Amino acid sequence: MIVGRYNESTLSSAKRLPADWVEEFVRILSHTYADQANKDNSFFDVHGLLFDEEVVVIISYIHHNDHAASPISLFISHDIEGDIKKMGKTLDHLVDFSGLVFDDIFGTPDWSEYNPNWTENQFKESNYHYKITRENFSLTLQAEAILSDETILD
Repeated sequence: MIVGRYNESTLSSAKRLPADWVEEFVRILSHTYADQANKDNSFFDVHGLLFDEEVVVIISYIHHNDHAASPISLFISHDIEGDIKKMGKTLDHLVDFSGLVFDDIFGTPDWSEYNPNWTENQFKESNYHYKITRENFSLTLQAEAILSDETILD
């Protein structure tokens, strides 16, 4: 299954971003959007994947109890550029960029502008690509593990 913008960006070739970074990302989103999440009875689920050519972060906003409710999932892709020192800044910018998108989503009553196609956006002097779907990425990972009969991204 291709997760990013490149054919090589498959789940089987992915490396996870550090758990402490993902946990901090969830903490920032949960704190920033606490009122909205409480109102919606929802939470953020974040996955960070590293590929040879890009880093991909998937943020799903999922209802706590109603598993039939479709989540809002934001996929963000950024090309890996230059040396590893820039990676920390790129990861920080991914957090900031996701905030812009969620500000728009939560600031628009009855928002429903899902776009399953990658859209390019200039942000902090760099190009980011994103798409917004109704996919529950955690369930996708579980399905892939069952279908491939192995554990993906332990």
